[in-house]
Amino acid sequence: MVSPITEVSILLLLAKSTSNTGVFRFDPEAKHGNSIYFLYLEKQSQCLRACYDESECKVVEYNETDGFCRLYREGKVGPIKGYELKRDETDSSCMTETSTSDVAFQRIPPRQEDDRDFTCKDLAAPDKTVIVPFERERYRFFFSNTSRTSSKWTTVGPRLSLSKKAEETCTPVPVFHKANHRRLFFGEIYNTTGYYFFNGYAFADSCVVKGECLGVWEIQEYEDEDGKFYYDKPGRDDLKRSDLDQIFYIAKIAKSPR
Repeated sequence: MVSPITEVSILLLLAKSTSNTGVFRFDPEAKHGNSIYFLYLEKQSQCLRACYDESECKVVEYNETDGFCRLYREGKVGPIKGYELKRDETDSSCMTETSTSDVAFQRIPPRQEDDRDFTCKDLAAPDKTVIVPFERERYRFFFSNTSRTSSKWTTVGPRLSLSKKAEETCTPVPVFHKANHRRLFFGEIYNTTGYYFFNGYAFADSCVVKGECLGVWEIQEYEDEDGKFYYDKPGRDDLKRSDLDQIFYIAKIAKSPR
């Protein structure tokens, strides 16, 4: 097993400056509080980012063998082998990981009028990315159906099929997520450090190409009172619309199997 890196400094990249905003220090006997949640992530750096993006996170543990990443609050339970986050410290000698400040959504104008043709056929499996919503306690996550997830999570809400084809005759919108997988981000503006491409596209306009449904189902982002995000057809009265005030078109919406 690879020896753990002892210190990692988080650098926040702003528009015209760079500022050190925290240090992760490895502690073989780290004390922690209650677990926030756990994920399976490919890299240690993603696990640290997930902790950094959660304001409650103070300690994080990561297993390189299976990608298990668990976030903890501050406390006196333990010990575990983990990284302790000091958000108010700086250390220029640390290995650095960069992170961008939150990127604001920018509305994406469509190139063409809405002229959906529902006679199109569904995309073949190799041509689409399927995003599945999961829930664990009071948290909600979005993973592709090929990602490793926990059997303890509950599958909730509709599955979203995104085209892997960025059809330029329409208005393709790449879809991203952060390391914590708790929200979708739409647009090329998120093609930056700290965001990860889902290998799929929504569209700002309806999109049917050569008889294939690339973008024909409308989706709207919603948010509940607990700050969890939902993606579903427009017109849901039980949820409020989020600050992402734009409807997108995707290849398909389908109910998640129970």
